[in-house]
Amino acid sequence: MKTLSFRRNASYSKLGILALTGFAMLLGGCITVVAPTPEPSSTPLMLVITQVVTEIIPPTPLPATAVPTKTSTPMPPTPTPTFDPLSAPIYYPLKDCVASRLQIGDLAMVSLQGGPNGIRYGRDLYYDTIIAYAQPGAILEITNGPWCSHGWLVWMVRTQDGTVGYTPEGDGNEYWLLPTAP
Repeated sequence: MKTLSFRRNASYSKLGILALTGFAMLLGGCITVVAPTPEPSSTPLMLVITQVVTEIIPPTPLPATAVPTKTSTPMPPTPTPTFDPLSAPIYYPLKDCVASRLQIGDLAMVSLQGGPNGIRYGRDLYYDTIIAYAQPGAILEITNGPWCSHGWLVWMVRTQDGTVGYTPEGDGNEYWLLPTAP
């Protein structure tokens, strides 16, 4: 029987512990536990200094690096197309006259072969009508024409110095006025 009473006592004690724990939990929200403040001790707090700073050295700045700039990569030179005046298309502006490569408004260059071109005051190609000469390489503006004189094609031109007159483009075998690059 003693064992039964012990078990009864053990279950009552368990029940009591549970009840006290539950009661303590209920009161736990109302009770604040404050830790006791330590009393000043008679031994002073000891502080050990292991390193003393005697000089403040700023960090060494890194050397300035140049900001890379955009450098243009040298491009190979673009070949300049050369203009072949004889590649200009030909047409026959007048019946029974030679072909032409020029038109009104074009710029023409006096051929470097054959000497200066005579500028005349009339469309007829007589020697005694020459008023000026256009030297080889000179640029002439085609202002009117063409006309046919003795089988040669004649244009009204204006020189770079402003002289206006008539000069032949060519005789069919040779061309003395050549079209310039467009």
